[in-house]
Formats: sequence, structure tokens, C-alpha cells
Amino acid sequence: MSVMGDHGGLVTSDQEQQKWLDEASTSVKRNAFFMKKALDEDNLREALRYSAAMLGELRTSQLTPQKYFELYMQTFTELQHLEMFFKEEHKKGRQYSDLYELVQHAGYVLPRMYLLCTVGSCYIRSKETAAKDILKDLVELCKGVQHPTRGLFLRSYLCQVSRGLLPDVGSEYEGAGGDITDAVDFLLVNFTEMNKLWVRMQHQGSNRDKDRRERERQQLADLVGRNLTYASQLDGLDYKLYQGVVLPRVMEQIIQCKDNIAQQYLMQCVIQGFPDEFHVSTLDVLLGALPELQGSVKVHVILASMLDRLASYATTDESVLETYSQADAFSKLSAAATKVAQQQSEMPAGDIASMYIALLGFTGKVYPDKLDYTDKVLTECYQALQRRELSSDPRAEKQVVALLAIPLDTYDAVTILGLHNYPSVMSLLSPPTYKQMAVTIVQSMLKAGTLVGSEAKVGMLFDFISPLVKDVPGALDHTDDEDFAEEQNLVARMVHQLRSDDPDEHFQILKTARQHFSTGGLRRVRHSLPPLAFSALQLVRVLKKRQDSGNAAETSCKTVLQFVHGIVAPLADVPVAELALQIYLQAAYSASEVAHLEMIAYEFMEQAFILYEEAIPDSKAEITALQSIVGTLHKCRVFSPENRDVLVHKATGYSAKLLKKPDQCRAVCTCSHLFWQEETPATQDAEDEEPSSTGDSDSSAVQPLVWDADNVLSCLKRALKIANAAQQQLAVALKASDTSPAFLYVEILNQYLYYFEKGLPNITVSVIQSLLELVANEISSDSCKQDERLQKFYSNSMEHLKVQKDREGDLGERYEALKL
Repeated sequence: MSVMGDHGGLVTSDQEQQKWLDEASTSVKRNAFFMKKALDEDNLREALRYSAAMLGELRTSQLTPQKYFELYMQTFTELQHLEMFFKEEHKKGRQYSDLYELVQHAGYVLPRMYLLCTVGSCYIRSKETAAKDILKDLVELCKGVQHPTRGLFLRSYLCQVSRGLLPDVGSEYEGAGGDITDAVDFLLVNFTEMNKLWVRMQHQGSNRDKDRRERERQQLADLVGRNLTYASQLDGLDYKLYQGVVLPRVMEQIIQCKDNIAQQYLMQCVIQGFPDEFHVSTLDVLLGALPELQGSVKVHVILASMLDRLASYATTDESVLETYSQADAFSKLSAAATKVAQQQSEMPAGDIASMYIALLGFTGKVYPDKLDYTDKVLTECYQALQRRELSSDPRAEKQVVALLAIPLDTYDAVTILGLHNYPSVMSLLSPPTYKQMAVTIVQSMLKAGTLVGSEAKVGMLFDFISPLVKDVPGALDHTDDEDFAEEQNLVARMVHQLRSDDPDEHFQILKTARQHFSTGGLRRVRHSLPPLAFSALQLVRVLKKRQDSGNAAETSCKTVLQFVHGIVAPLADVPVAELALQIYLQAAYSASEVAHLEMIAYEFMEQAFILYEEAIPDSKAEITALQSIVGTLHKCRVFSPENRDVLVHKATGYSAKLLKKPDQCRAVCTCSHLFWQEETPATQDAEDEEPSSTGDSDSSAVQPLVWDADNVLSCLKRALKIANAAQQQLAVALKASDTSPAFLYVEILNQYLYYFEKGLPNITVSVIQSLLELVANEISSDSCKQDERLQKFYSNSMEHLKVQKDREGDLGERYEALKL
């Protein structure tokens, strides 16, 4: 099935196209055979007759441009044989002028013109006449072929065979054969005529074939652009000739043709084909043409191409930057982008964003130190896009995200905070995309290790990433728990990048961060407040160090610790009581051992005890919390004996209230350390310190180490009783237990040995010997022999005893009395 198409030809199936191509190809081969045979016989007239018949196949209107090109290339190859014959004839004495006249006797215009172009190229090489005259004659005679496809290929052939024959500067054909202006004129005339033929294709045929015609025109675009390519490669083409002749004539043709496909392609040809230094000096002409292009032309692509080319050119030589400044390139490019966005009101938002992406990329490469230029681009982009609905245009949103990512690649996060219109452009995004952009900003900040060191910039940063810090009004958050936790972990890591070398400024930063985090709701504070608390505790160390050196800051340790207290309180309501308890204990340690503030340390311990009693959910969590409480209290030395006794009594009381006997036993052993503090370098330094007269008024002295051997022994004896009770309970229950009582006995033995090595006077050799016999008796039972884990634990403990017995000194002498 075939229908009539444009050019008087047919629109057919691929099979029919191939059939016609095969028929034409066969005819070309047949006529070429007879042409070469006639050439071998030196029969010029017959050779020209068969060559004209061969070229007559190019008169077809039935082939698509793609198939026509195959036929053209076959014919082009055969014409080379004829060209070689013409050269041989010239060597024999025949004048090219005679041949030039002779081939004009061909019956049809198209074969005649191909033959003229072939002879004409030889005619120019012979230099029998001026090259400019032959070129001018040929380019004018080609007007006799007005069929678009046939005319384009004919002029392409003319352009190709004359490429090395132009009277260019330095060419052998310059001088009598013409000059550079003649070469330029030839290419521009040929370009103009080819463009007219190319555009004419769009207006022939019915509207239903429009898409097909556009595809065919795209296939033929390179033929037209080849003239501009050759023009750009002329050695004699300087800026004066380009600015005064080439560019005006090319731009006139581009604008006057009023064809979107031609304008789109030819503008790209000009930008990509001619030198960058020419573009810099003719920016006004190029940019002035953009608003005059057809509405359907993708101006943003043209402008982006120009910007990319100019940006790359700027990296080649530093002197180029001065040229850009003299030409006021940024202002011109920015004004052109704004004008295009205003005049082409139907331009899609994604295309506008793409245009400003290119402008922003150009600005970052050429003017990296001019932040106001970047901010101006963001301002203009926001003004161009604010009236368009981006949430329903995924492509536009994607382009805006790409636009916002460019400054992140060029500058650090602190510098970006100086871009006042960055949040404005972000506000154009839908809530989910806005949040993703905020994540990108935080990730970029963490990757670069950027520090934000002023209260004002921290406030701006939180404005940038507000969707991560608080809920967006009217927006539904569909983030699942895992993704939400990942986002909040990024925010938590970011907190440690908010600090200043000035402690007072650092504290103001923390207060600003807390104000923003307090609006995030209970779901977020469990992630955001803990790192804020630890950052504040780190500040306490800095403040104390400066206080001790006599350079105290206005902010006191007491003020910061009170700030921490206010941070931790909301965590108990989340609920994440275990986390809040751990922070209370860490704060208590800082108040005690760093700031030496007894009452504040006591308050933190008190809050930890309250959480332990009211909010710890299960026995396993109770054990962990109690171990942390005892460990913290063991290290704190600022408490007076009265306050310490209250806290120690409370902690030891908790150990007796645990549900399981094994847990009680271990907890009591742990509490024994509350009555025997170790001597460490840190505690020695603390004893040497004096309360600073410039510090907090209620700063307390460090108390001596607690060495209460009687209470230590009392705890250990109580642990033995509990272990014995656990053994009896297990016998009554007649069931397996997670922990064997014998295991508890070995643990208690190790506790005794620890204090024995520390030299407690009431932990004597006889006490250890009795306990060794007790443990040995328990281990020897049949049930314990089958417990590999228990046997290994006991074996390691006994091995430790043997090692200690072999040591020299007082410790070895004490162990020597033990009988193993």
C-alpha cells in the first residue's frame, strides 16, 4: 500500500523503498559499466552519454533521504573514474574550457550540473582561469535544481569537490584565482541556497506527513551545516571578516527563514563551529538573536551550549577572564536568559531551569569568587519559575534540584549560606523533593567536613534544611521509619559541625540549634537532642580549661550544664528513658570531674535515679542502667560524704530489688566498687586542682578517694549469700537456669581476688583459701563438669592464680601462702 507524498513522490513501505533503491542501483552499475568501457576506448561522447544516464537516476523522487544518500554515494564513487579521465584528457592537450562546454550538452539539468561540478573542479586545478569565476558560475547554475532533496545533495557535492580549491589565504589558488572574500562568498551563497531548499521541504505535502518530513529534514541537516564548517576552517578567516561579513549574513538567514528546525540546528552550528574568541566579541549579536527565534525553538539548549563553550574556553587561559570582564559577559548572558524567559511565556519550567543551570555552571567556572553573581542567577531563576507549578512537573523539579546542586559542588556549605535566594529556589520544590534537597545539603556539608561557626549562619542553615528539622505544614510525610532514622542520623552528625572557637559563640550556636530542634516533635528529638547534649558537654571541658588558665569566658560551666539539663528532660517523654538516663549520667560525670559542681552533679544523679525507678521498662534494661549508675558514681569524687552516702545507699538498694537472684548477685558485686575507688592519673590531677576563684561560685573541692574495706567485704559476703540462695532456688525449681550458681561463685572469687590484689586488710589469705575450697567443691559436681563454659572460666581463674604466685615482690608473696 502506498500513498502520494510531498515532492510528487510516494510514501511507501521499507520493502518498496529497498526495491526502488535496488533498481536504481542496478541502473547506475549498468551505465557505469558502459561509461568505463567507453572511457577505456577513448570515446568521450559515449562516456558522457552513459554518465548522464547514470546520473539521471538521481532525479528520482521516490526515495527517502536515507536511501537517496546510498544511491548518491554509489554515483559519487563512479564519478571519480570520470574525473580521472578528464585529467588524462587534459594531459593529452584537451582544454578544460572545451570539456566545460561539452558537458553542458547533457539533456537534463541534474546530470548536467553534476558533470559541470566534476569538470569545474578539474578546471580550477588547472588554473586556466580564476577559481573565483568557476565557483561563482557553478554556485549560480545550481539554482536550476529546485527540488529540495536533489538540490541539497547537488550543492553538497559542489561543496565537497571544491573544498580544497577555494582561494583561501596561503592557498595556491589565491591571487589571480581570487581572495578570502571570494571563498567566503562562495560558501555563504551555497549555504543560503541550501538552507532555502531545506526549509522548503517543511512546507510541501499534507499536514499528516509533518512528522515524517521533520525526520527527513533532520537526516539532511548535516549537508547544510557543512558549508559553515568549511567556512570556519578557512585559514584566512579573521575576526574582522567574521564580524563584518560571515556572522551578519548567517544570522540574517537564520532569523529570516522562520523555521524552528533550521534555527535550532544552525545556531548550534555557529556556536560549535566558529572560534570561542569570536563569540566573546560578538555576544551582543548572538544573544540578540535568541528572542527573535521561533517560539518552538529550544532556546535554552542553544544558550546552554554557548555557556558551556564559553566556560570551557575560560579554563584554557587566565587572560580570557579579563576578556570576559571587559566584554561584560555575565551581565549580557544573564540579561539574555531573563529576556528569553519573559518573552517565551509558554516555555516549560524544565527548559527554563536547564537554561539557568548552564548560566550557573558558567558563573561557577568563570567567576568562582563572585558569590553575588551566583546569587543573582538564583534570583532570576526564582522569578522566572515562581509563577509555574513545579510539583506537577517531575522533569522541572529534577532540573531545579540539579540547579541547586551546582553551588554545592563549587562552594562549601558556609559559603552557600550566604546565598540569600538559595532557600527561595528550594521553596519552589514539592515537600518530598525539598526534603531530598535538604538531605543533599547536609551530606555535602558532612562530606566536606565544613564547620558552621556563627549563630547567624546556623540559623540560615536550619532554614535551608527545615524539612529535616520540623514537619512541613499541610504536607504528608510518607517516609518510612528506616529512611526517617537515616535522615535524622545525618542531622545528628551535622550537630557536631556546629561549633566555634569562641566558647560564647559556640554556646549561642547550641541554643539556636535547640530552638529549631524543639519544633521537630517527639519523633525527631530522640535523634537530634542527644548529639546536642554531648556537644554542650564538650563545651564544658573547653570552658573549664579556659577558666583554669585565667581566661574565663562569659559563659560559665554551670550555665552550659543547666542547658544540658533542659535538653535531656524532653527525652524522658519520648520515651527513650534509657538514652536520657545515660546522658544524665554523662552530664553528672562532667559536672563532677570537669566543672567540680557538686549540687549540679547531684541533680543529674537524682534525675537518673528517678528515671531508673519510673521509666526503665524491663529487667534487662534495669541491669544495664544500674551498671552505668554504679560506674558513674564510682568515678565521681566531688560529692561530700553525706551526699555520696545517700547516692550509694540508693544504688546498693536497687541491686537487692532486681528480680532474678543471679542479677542481684552480680549487681551487689558491682556495688562493692562504690566503697573502693582506684588511684588513677586523672584522680591524682583532680586532687592537685584548687577551686578557681574566677569560676563558678559554688565550685566544690575534690573529695579524697573512698577506701571502705568493711563495706566492700559486706557486699561480697552478701553476694555469696545470694549465690547460695540462687543454688537452693534452682534445686527447688528442678529446672535449668541461664546461669549456674557455680558460675556465680567463680565470679565472686574473681571479685575477692581483685580486692586481695588491691591490699584490702580484711581480704586475707584465709578468706581467699576458704572461698577457693568452696568453689572447687562446687565445680567438682557432675552437673558442673559437663558445662564447658564454666570449666573454661574456672580454669582461666586458676591459671591467673598460678601466674600471680610466680611473680616477684609483695604481690607474689601474698599469693604464695595460698594452696591451690
